[in-house]
Amino acid sequence: MLHNFYICETFKLLALLIGKIGESFYVFSKIIKKYLSQVVNQIKITIFGRPNCTTMKNLLVLMFSISAFSYGQTKFTVYFDTDAAQLKLSELTRFDDFFRNKNVKFTKLVGYCDARASNAYNDSLSLRRTEFLYHLIWKTTQQKEIEMVGQGENFQQDSNLALNRKVDVFYTEIPTDEPVKAVPVSLNNQISTAKVGDKLILKNLYFYNRSGILRPESKPVVEELLAVLRANPKLKIEIQGHICCQLGVDVEDTAKARAVAVYNYLANNGIDKNRLRYKSFGSSTPIHKIPEANEEERNENRRVEIQIIEN
Repeated sequence: MLHNFYICETFKLLALLIGKIGESFYVFSKIIKKYLSQVVNQIKITIFGRPNCTTMKNLLVLMFSISAFSYGQTKFTVYFDTDAAQLKLSELTRFDDFFRNKNVKFTKLVGYCDARASNAYNDSLSLRRTEFLYHLIWKTTQQKEIEMVGQGENFQQDSNLALNRKVDVFYTEIPTDEPVKAVPVSLNNQISTAKVGDKLILKNLYFYNRSGILRPESKPVVEELLAVLRANPKLKIEIQGHICCQLGVDVEDTAKARAVAVYNYLANNGIDKNRLRYKSFGSSTPIHKIPEANEEERNENRRVEIQIIEN
């Protein structure tokens, strides 16, 4: 009778651990199902026959595995602009910075929307947000076995609408003794996942004050863009200049001068001008409201973007 008491206590502990699994259980359901069927058969032998030490050992191993799996998975959340299926620069940078030097297994992406559009539209948009993250992860880590779910607006909405436009990234961190090499989100990777009409910010592109003259530290950025265009002969882009800080007319035409500078660099290095065009937006389409609250917002507003015209 004593061994039956231990079995009952073991089941209680097993039930408690399973109850704590929650959302992370789906990752390991196939593994647990395989071993659970084996353990159940052994339990039957144990209950109706003599105590079996191997059975009890397997039960403990199963419970330990479930507990470890449950607590090993973590979530990271990125946020999107209204109606956007692509991350803006600040969120892309935050994602890159967070996972840099981490050895992780990505397991699931769950996309969400605020409730301002139709249910069908939000279902589609939330799934497209997960697809953007999926392709980004795939191109940078080669991981493909990632579940994608478009939750749309079907969840407990936050009163702050910006917090509803998101993707939850579930992952498991893998311990390693070796330092993990950072995988930067390169321009080539961004373009490979972009669609016609998408816009990409040329990060770390700097000019001298109130001019279209590139600073020396900007050279790697335009060189990378040149390499991407050479490697993708069907790619056509529009180079778009933006300024910060002041509403109204761009009196000095600084935004145009900066777009032209990138255009000229590419054309002078052999890119067919039929694949290029440029446009100035001045301060008409800021990322942050003008006047900006700080220097970070000003830096994000003064930018050069490329829009995919043909790919």
